[in-house]
Amino acid sequence: MSIFSYKSYSNSNKPKKLVFFLHGYNSCVEDLEPSIDILKQHIKDCLFIVPSSSMVCERNNLKKQWFALTDIDPERKRRKIETPTDEIIEMYNKTSSRISKVAKDVNLLISEIQKEYNISDKNTYVMGFSQGAMLAIYVSLTRDNEIAGAFSFAGTICGKDSLEKEIKSYPNVYLFHGTSDLFVQYKTLEYTKSWLDKHDISWEAIEYDDIEHYLIDDEMYDAIEIIKRKAS
Repeated sequence: MSIFSYKSYSNSNKPKKLVFFLHGYNSCVEDLEPSIDILKQHIKDCLFIVPSSSMVCERNNLKKQWFALTDIDPERKRRKIETPTDEIIEMYNKTSSRISKVAKDVNLLISEIQKEYNISDKNTYVMGFSQGAMLAIYVSLTRDNEIAGAFSFAGTICGKDSLEKEIKSYPNVYLFHGTSDLFVQYKTLEYTKSWLDKHDISWEAIEYDDIEHYLIDDEMYDAIEIIKRKAS
């Protein structure tokens, strides 16, 4: 049984599609509700699940995190423009054991919800913002069966050493990133693309000029169009 609590949102009594949306670091379920509202209006027959991490954020005890970062990067060098991309990626790589463990727990919850509502992997999408985006990629690539798509909003590859060993499936990965993002730096997007190419994982990327580290409505509408395209 999953260790996570969650909120569910649905626009159907018998949903045929499932969207999992993972919140970011120093965040919570409620922070994603404006985005869920948009998705819910346009993706028909869909159940939306937003799980809450069980871990209190190390920087804000009113919010949550999926895994710790301060011991790995106490000076927040990953957010400094002068820090090289390779160094940023290596910081995230040090979380390998942490993200691997939480990904297994999230996948357990996904499978439980799928069984309850009789929804298959081919009709399941996993989305995430920031740290949740990193987790969304990890979760999607390590499921036993291929899901319909992984959506990363302002994320990058995290825990690459363990992820390379645990890849089981190869869903399409959709990358959304603002060009002014310094929290999960925009320049890491090129690394993410190259890593996915190296592992024969198909991807599409949409970049948003002058957008910093937050979700915007346009990202939701672009995600909606992708899901509609796949369903047609």
